[in-house]
Amino acid sequence: MKKIAVDILMGITIILEFVSLPILLHEVLGIGLAFLIILHINYNKKYFKSIFKGKYNLKRTVDLFIHFGLLFSLAATIISGICCSQKSLKKITIAGYKMSHIHKGTSIISLVFLGLHLFTTRKKLFRAIKKLQ
Repeated sequence: MKKIAVDILMGITIILEFVSLPILLHEVLGIGLAFLIILHINYNKKYFKSIFKGKYNLKRTVDLFIHFGLLFSLAATIISGICCSQKSLKKITIAGYKMSHIHKGTSIISLVFLGLHLFTTRKKLFRAIKKLQ
């Protein structure tokens, strides 16, 4: 139940992040999304423990590529978001030059990987939603 609640909250937060919001709200939602992502990864730690076990076929290799592509693009989005923060984390500055371009670009790449991730895990997601009914 907690796992699907985190997934639903992540979905809602991601949708809200792509809506035109005041910058402070966008930043606060981004920080919240980072914590939800950490929870999601924690709930799925069994997957990460199984990476080096068993044999790899094409499907498993593609899934691994998608999962790590999503993980790295989200990490880049979060880090670049922190670097170009204007309100909530403005005291933390690493590099102000064109970091917003990196943030926008990596967020779009993350969205593509998220779509692929949802597509490859759709059966598991539908089963979890069905259990809620």
